[in-house]
Amino acid sequence: MQKHIQLPSNFWIGKNALENLEKYKEKNTLVVTGPTTRKVAGDKAAEILETDTLIVEEPTTKEAERVEKEIKENDKDIAIAVGGGKVIDLTKSGSYRAGKKFISIPTTLANDGIASQMASLQENGTRESKKAETPETVIVDSGIIKNCPYELIRGGVGDTLSNLTAVKDWKLGHILKDEYYGDYSSSLTKMVGELVKKRAKSIQERSKTGLSTLTEALISSGAAMGIAGSSRPASGSANKFSHTLDKIADKSALHGEQCGVGAIAMSYLQGENWREIKNALKDADAPTTGEELGVQDEVMIEAMVKAKQIKPKRYTIIEHIGINREIAENALKKTEII
Repeated sequence: MQKHIQLPSNFWIGKNALENLEKYKEKNTLVVTGPTTRKVAGDKAAEILETDTLIVEEPTTKEAERVEKEIKENDKDIAIAVGGGKVIDLTKSGSYRAGKKFISIPTTLANDGIASQMASLQENGTRESKKAETPETVIVDSGIIKNCPYELIRGGVGDTLSNLTAVKDWKLGHILKDEYYGDYSSSLTKMVGELVKKRAKSIQERSKTGLSTLTEALISSGAAMGIAGSSRPASGSANKFSHTLDKIADKSALHGEQCGVGAIAMSYLQGENWREIKNALKDADAPTTGEELGVQDEVMIEAMVKAKQIKPKRYTIIEHIGINREIAENALKKTEII
């Protein structure tokens, strides 16, 4: 079996990191950004590069095709994503389809998609992760990140903490289904989760150390997925739970926030110390209950039960125990999520 490992070539992290875009002025570039994030940094990036801007909104396959079309019709060399997870996913997907490079410039730390080769897009009412373009370069400007809404930081905390349950799920798939398992990539994402758990309070305080830790953690998660060749090291039962909430809840919260709450319940089902994950989320002032996510108890239970319908071939703790309503409700109540 062969595996193609793709990782970003360049990283610029720190104050005024956005200025490194000057190095790409000679290229035929396209800045892809959102209606809000263009004001945060998108317009500034386009000004530095003296180039065109494409505004995107919903993370759908159709919108990714629009990015692809813009790149191809204007013969762009590099697409530059300036925004949150939706913008980055659309850009990496459009670039992949067009066979062109892309640069990732996150304006938030809400999830681990900033450096990964996976894109989460909606198609026919279902959100799925698909292979996309790995960023050639990642630029994280601490001045931009420091000023983003805090919920877009605590989402990243939940996303990285869910790595702790994802690697357990992956190991289960390896033992019982003879699935490929990467010791290095799984160790990397587990280390990321442990480090964020340890520094959750400093992240909540937006200290330099805290934000630096979370930035590096999210980049490392993306790199681990690149090494593994799939999202397996950072996406398991908690992610299935989050994607199910997106489908059935009247109003879903941020993906990372939902993953964090899901990780509490999944850690309980795995027989692990779920309280450590819950306490870290509390330290980060992140949601730990369905009520804090804005989701009713009955919907939380339903999401636990139906989570097995997301990526059914991906074996996790919920498939292993044969999740049903009784098990789901008990887990959510024991962990005081409902």
